[in-house]
Amino acid sequence: MRLPQNRKRWHYCNIDQEKINKLSSELNLDPLLAKILLARNTGNGKKEEILKFICPPDTMITDTYGVSSPENLLKATERLQRAIALEEKVMVQGDPDADGTTGAAVLIIGLKALGLDVYYDFPIRPVEGHGIQTRIIDQSKKLKANLLITSDCGSNDVVVTNYANSVGIDVIITDHHKISKNLPDAYAIINPFLVPDDNPAKFLAGAGVSFKLILAIFERLGRTISKDLMDHLLAITALGTISDRMSFISPMNRIIVKKGIEALNNTHKEGLRALKMISGSYIKKYKARNISRTISPRLNAPGRIGNRHENIPDSRIVVDLLILGTGKKNAKKANKVLKKFDYVIEKDLRIKQEPHAQKEALLVDDVNEKRKYITVAIENEIDRLIKEQVKDTDKITIIKGHNWNPGVIGIDTDRLRDRFLRPAMILTEYTNSPYIRASIRSIPTINMYKIMECVINKFEAKHNRSIFKVEVETMLGKRMVNAFGGHAQACGFTFHKNDISELLRIIRLEMDSLPEDKFKYSYEIIDETKYQDINHNLINKLDTLMPYGQVFEYPLFIIKNCTLSKARSFGNKYQKNRTPHVEFLVLRPENISIKSAPAHIDAVGFGLWEQYCEVVSNNTGTKYDLIFTVDIDHHKSKKGTSKSRLRLNVMDIRRAEC
Repeated sequence: MRLPQNRKRWHYCNIDQEKINKLSSELNLDPLLAKILLARNTGNGKKEEILKFICPPDTMITDTYGVSSPENLLKATERLQRAIALEEKVMVQGDPDADGTTGAAVLIIGLKALGLDVYYDFPIRPVEGHGIQTRIIDQSKKLKANLLITSDCGSNDVVVTNYANSVGIDVIITDHHKISKNLPDAYAIINPFLVPDDNPAKFLAGAGVSFKLILAIFERLGRTISKDLMDHLLAITALGTISDRMSFISPMNRIIVKKGIEALNNTHKEGLRALKMISGSYIKKYKARNISRTISPRLNAPGRIGNRHENIPDSRIVVDLLILGTGKKNAKKANKVLKKFDYVIEKDLRIKQEPHAQKEALLVDDVNEKRKYITVAIENEIDRLIKEQVKDTDKITIIKGHNWNPGVIGIDTDRLRDRFLRPAMILTEYTNSPYIRASIRSIPTINMYKIMECVINKFEAKHNRSIFKVEVETMLGKRMVNAFGGHAQACGFTFHKNDISELLRIIRLEMDSLPEDKFKYSYEIIDETKYQDINHNLINKLDTLMPYGQVFEYPLFIIKNCTLSKARSFGNKYQKNRTPHVEFLVLRPENISIKSAPAHIDAVGFGLWEQYCEVVSNNTGTKYDLIFTVDIDHHKSKKGTSKSRLRLNVMDIRRAEC
């Protein structure tokens, strides 16, 4: 099936030049930076708000207002104070993704610093999915942990929370997902959505919510957080915020990420250093935009496919790594963990780093390789199913497979969305289960969480029961628990296979009711640039507005009438038949001297090999227009040394009009 025509939609940011000049003058900013700020509607165009965006005050790091309602925050800190006084055991249960694991690590590090005995666990995602697990509640009971604290989950887990209450375990929920009408009967819920919409904390990641709770309990106890501890917490919170694609328009997220990345780049913690080395030993100084391409996938991989029953390390291994401090004591702790997983470590340990922390990091990397293999295998099958299951007129791309690993279908759903530039859903049924699991990804203009809430309400109104429920075993027998969660751009859920026809009917009706302009998603081009202006000075100028991320994306530019050369396809070792990426050269125009610009600029187009072939092949002498971001590519040379080069990350390509 050919890609839809809307893949070619390019949108130019037409900002009034007088507004650009005025803002540039008022803030003493380069006009290009002023244009970027106006194009993103930063601070609603108000000078004071824009200044707050560029340089958020440090007080936003420690401010706990808005992380939840005052009564919930008070109850949570009171309960933690009692746990400390009574020397209680505490169980932390996180969601198995990067945000949940980093949030759990923040809670564990902070609570241990206060003297608490802390256990931690996560759902086995391929088997159990998401949300608070009755298994972990039962485990907490056996360990005599009377307090369970969640990370990045729990706001909709009504039945499971009631079960915890019934066996004498208090639950403190820390989460950032939207809340439903019926809140769980938890001891306390720490969630920014319990506060009105103008709340500055509403864009926090799950890790950010956990971080704020730790700050609040330290404040209640009158304890000072040392710089070493604060830096450790900030570095991990920044990783969670970046990995979960939280809004970078939010000044609170910006200052957390800015300070967190500074801490990450300067850290002496063995776990964080090892994670950096295995994710990109050639990167001397991490930025938010390369963390999302290097560290984030490794934090996510164990949670996606980890299964302790099959001896595949799960999310616990990530936390084991993140909480490592410095010194021999931590090396010994790491070694004890690694003994269980040594069989998977097949890589040559060439990193000049503390060896046990290296092994921990390499293990995470090994799991990431397994995730790549599974993801590509599913993607190959999806190619075949598209012809059978997808129509050009569909408002949402829906693919149903069989026995696919539920931990990785989110990645393939992402790719399906990007392929057709419309919301996508992947369903997978299982031979030995009556339940179907699903993953949804959306485009920026459509809030799929709200769509699915409408689907839930219409199903319940017609059938007088909830659709997204699964049956689980507990110490008190079988119970039906919630199996739906997510946010505007990504949702996941589980339902009984008998309901599939009705569910798809309602979803398609909801999607068909949306106006056409909701589907007009396009690349937003900030400005046209000349070949000779693509240089390190441009990157340094753009870095003035760091960090870039979700909502405040790294700027897209266009360069016209290019000559291209030396294209080659590439991909990871599991993509030999797919080779989806392309690397090529953009040649210096003939009218520009060698003193003004280099002979060529390296360019890469991820997932664009087929499109490159279609547009460029057999068109000798043709010029091309590219839209791209520009950055420094850090890589290893053939001799193994660290190198860097200017590179265009090409998003789309077309033949020049003239």
